Amino acid sequence: MSYDKHFFRIYFLFTCLIILNACSSEKPGPQISGITMGTTYSLQWSDDTSIGLESLQQDITTRLEQINQLMSTYLPNSQLSEFNQSRDIGWHAVDIELASVVKSALDICQKSEGAFDITVGPLVNLWGFGASEANFKFPTETEIDIALCSIGCQHLEVRLSPPAINKKVPTLYVDLSAIAKGYAVDQLATILDKYKLQHYMVEIGGEIKAKGVAPHGDSWRIGIETPHKLRGSIVDVISLDNIAVATSGDYRNFFEHQDQRYSHTINPKTGYPIKHELASVTILNESTAEADAWATAFMVLGANKSIQIADELQLSGLLITRHGDDYKKTTFGKMGSYLTQ
Repeated sequence: MSYDKHFFRIYFLFTCLIILNACSSEKPGPQISGITMGTTYSLQWSDDTSIGLESLQQDITTRLEQINQLMSTYLPNSQLSEFNQSRDIGWHAVDIELASVVKSALDICQKSEGAFDITVGPLVNLWGFGASEANFKFPTETEIDIALCSIGCQHLEVRLSPPAINKKVPTLYVDLSAIAKGYAVDQLATILDKYKLQHYMVEIGGEIKAKGVAPHGDSWRIGIETPHKLRGSIVDVISLDNIAVATSGDYRNFFEHQDQRYSHTINPKTGYPIKHELASVTILNESTAEADAWATAFMVLGANKSIQIADELQLSGLLITRHGDDYKKTTFGKMGSYLTQ
């Protein structure tokens, strides 16, 4: 069936985390914001110091452009896009930065038992959640089976010296969107550290890293949105300091077809959107990239398996599961000590 608004309602994911510090009556600190990676970014800091804003803005812009030129799947001439477009099996020389991010992603793929899979892109596109969503039609079982032939981290290898990634099947397609935003947050935080800022928050598309205190003198506060298509209500508030947070949910980006709900999170093993009670995952980590990736992995795994892996790896976070019309919160690791309500 071709795309028809009568049959499909698509809700796009803007952010599952709400920055609450802006609601303070205190005067906000300096800010830089813009557009990157198909979403927005912002940096705030509260240091009582004078820095070169133009120089900082240029450093931020340059760094984001560098990351996009390496890792974007929307820029046709990015290093990753050129790898995806190639049908040559074997090692492809890449920048050490791209190889390092791919290595991190493959490590998490292994630890998550394949739930976090950066080769799942063809299935995401097939289900209408990728760049080609305008031409979406409901996929057939045959189309899903064909796509699955190119899915799996076992089809991808990486080395750091000399940096290269190995494509084992010609149609392999790598998408770093579930780790690249978090990685970019970490990189921008490094820039702020070089400017000797001690109190800041960096955010890209809802992935956040915070250090020190907000302009009002308390910790940076982040609201976790209730997993409901009607936006605005807060289920809990996190107080952040020297930590990163990322959230993934299934309630902003989905479509409905013949009374069935299809999430944008695709299980790379089945080829179909996830179907379980887990509605939202929030992960705390020193690395925003890892928080970003694990939030996606846990959305694929579901609540029970996520808790098991979190215990084994000492991860911290919050799961929100559906129970009829109600929701249940489950914290794990050190998450409880960061919650303020």
